[in-house]
Amino acid sequence: MQNNRNRNNRNNKEEIHLPSSQILEKFEDAVPNSVERLVEMAQKEQKHRHDWQDRYLSSHNFSYRSGQLFGLIYNLGILYLVYSLFKEGDKSSAIKLFLINAAVVTFAIVFTTFERRIFTRRPEKKFKNKNRNRNKSNPKNKREKQ
Repeated sequence: MQNNRNRNNRNNKEEIHLPSSQILEKFEDAVPNSVERLVEMAQKEQKHRHDWQDRYLSSHNFSYRSGQLFGLIYNLGILYLVYSLFKEGDKSSAIKLFLINAAVVTFAIVFTTFERRIFTRRPEKKFKNKNRNRNKSNPKNKREKQ
């Protein structure tokens, strides 16, 4: 379940947020080379965070694929059991087991599809200013500002 926020953060690995230049000048006056050390510290912290996210996503993908593999093995075993019950003549038990397994698999597919859709959509921003884009494209507003 990789959400859009993580995807955006991974694409902007070089982006570093630092204080304003006035504050950085005061730091440099107080302690020489402090700005360089702050930049290095921010880069290390950001690299650490991205490494952690990569490890988290890798382990999540491994868990997801392992679950799919074990689900496949489980269903093949159930189908073999249904086949052997049907072959031995216990048709009612075979049909009941098959229908129960089909219902469980259908529920799992529907649930995981629904869950994936919920967590991969970008949430809407609250209090979104819809007029902002309209004002930017309006040439009258540009003339008034100049």
